[in-house]
This record gives sequence, C-alpha cells and structure tokens, in this order.
Amino acid sequence: MSSTPSAARLWRLRFMALAVLLVAALAWLGAPSRAEAAASCSASISSVNLGSTLSPLTAGTVDATATLNFSCTGLTPLLPISLCPNLDAGSGGSNGSGQRYMVGPGGATVPFQIYQDSGRTQPWGSSVLLVFGTVPTITANPGTGSSINVNQTVYLRLSTSTTTLPGAYSTSFTGQTFFWGLNLLSCAGVTVGSTLTPATFTFSATLIADCTITTGNLSFGNVGVLSANKDAQTGMLVTCTKDTPYAIGLDNGQQGTSATARRMKAGSQYVTYGIYKDEARGSPWGTGAGLTVGGSGVGGAQPLTLYGRVPAQATPSPATYGDQVIATVTY
Repeated sequence: MSSTPSAARLWRLRFMALAVLLVAALAWLGAPSRAEAAASCSASISSVNLGSTLSPLTAGTVDATATLNFSCTGLTPLLPISLCPNLDAGSGGSNGSGQRYMVGPGGATVPFQIYQDSGRTQPWGSSVLLVFGTVPTITANPGTGSSINVNQTVYLRLSTSTTTLPGAYSTSFTGQTFFWGLNLLSCAGVTVGSTLTPATFTFSATLIADCTITTGNLSFGNVGVLSANKDAQTGMLVTCTKDTPYAIGLDNGQQGTSATARRMKAGSQYVTYGIYKDEARGSPWGTGAGLTVGGSGVGGAQPLTLYGRVPAQATPSPATYGDQVIATVTY
C-alpha cells in the first residue's frame, strides 16, 4: 500500500535540494575549476611617462594611454576566460571619493585618473574598493586552441593648473589583485576566483618651471624743447610657475650704452632716456647685478611698472624718435 508525502515533507525535500545546489555553487566560486587549475595566466600594465617638459602655465589636461596585457596558456578550447583587473589608489593616494593623484615635490599632488573609455568618463575601479567605481570585464575565448593573448587600452589623464608646483610627479601600483576565471558576465563585485598580481607599474610626469612676460609701450608723448625732465611709465605682467624665482632684465636698446643712457633715434639724431625700477627714478633697470627686478612666481600674473625719463638735453630736430628694448626673464 503506497502513501503520498505530506506538504511539509515535500517542502523539506525541496529545501534540501536547494541547499545542496547552493553548496555546490559556493564550492565552484571559492576554488578554481579543473580548467582554471590547468591554465597558466599572467597580466601586466605598461608604465607610462605622460611628459617630461610640461609647463603648468600651458599644460592643462594631459592625456595618454597604457596597455594592459592578459595572456593564458593551457586553457580548455572554446571555454571563455574573464579577467577582473582591480586598481586601487596607487602610491599617489586619493581624496577618498575616487579621485586619484600623482605625488611630487614636498608631497605636492596633482589630480590624476585612470579610465576605461577613450572619452575619459568611466574611471577604472575596484571590486574591493568600491569608491573607485566599476571594474572592466575583459573576456577572451581561446577558440579551438588553448591560449589567449589580449591587449586592453588603459586611458590616463593628468589635470594641471597654473598653480601646480613644478617638479617630478608619479604614482605606482604595487600588489594589485586581478581576479580571473571562467566566463564572468560582469566583474562588478567579483572578489573570488584565481588571482594574478602584475609587476609594479608607474605613471609619471615632469612639470617644468616656466615664465612669460608681456609689456606695453613706453610713450613720452609729444614733447617740445627738452629743457626739463619728461617722465612716462608703462606696465609689465610677469607670470611664473609657483615658487619659481625669477629676474627680469632690460637691455640697453638698439643704440644705448647703459640703463640710463638709452637712445631713441630719428635719422641720424638721438634723444637720450632711461628706464627705472622706482617712481623716483633713482634705481636704473637694466641687466647685470643690482639692475634687474626679481621675485617669486605664484602661478598667476604679477604686475610691475617701468618708469621712464627723458632728462633735460639739447633738443634735436623735430621728428618721431623711437627705440626697441628687449626684456628677458631668467628663472
């Protein structure tokens, strides 16, 4: 005489079957499969120097690319393999919200980021440190063979400002954990499977000291008899990278002999004049020790004033007199 299992009995049987399936799934995820165990895989990311002569005054955004290589041998034919390459903050550190940095002189930092896409919109993340975003899923199929060799582009971006301190900057990635295994649809949250640790790779850039100057014309206007001093002034802007010492010199012009004996010319006649560092016209501005104007850069424009004087002298024939003076900034 047969009997039919009660509803409670059926539920227990189903629950036990589910538990067995769950244990089996956990066992597969927690340990490499026989296909994985037989395989030998490696991964690497190339080191990149984003530039060795970058000026903070003009660099702005600097883009470059690196290459991630993933290769395996001893694979099972037709069985896809996926790599989950996690990247942390690197030695340059981060701001705790996913922004990576390169670190430079005296601990100064410059924003740096690693991206999955050429548009630099999707940062390269980590399944372990979720603040850096998602991890790209790199999948390859050996086909009918037993090996794969995949190259993936890694997109880099350095963001400088005019106030970035010049010097050598870098960030290194050591002991990164790359997970790999049988075809994974997505690397999001994957922290199991076989692991790879690529050799240390470094991203670097060198920002150089730099200066620029601009100045207006020094015009004495319309002058009659040169029986008294005639004064004029004009402005100069000097822009040097942060903490960069500079000195600005003015040559003697096209036909002058000193900072106070420059000469404006018309035909074969001259008008003598000088350029000074101070409003009282007591400190000549020229070249050489004690004659230049110096300072330290701030990453922005710093204003200076050139004070000109035409002293009393014999008046030449009426004409338009001119000269050209070259300003040189040394840093």
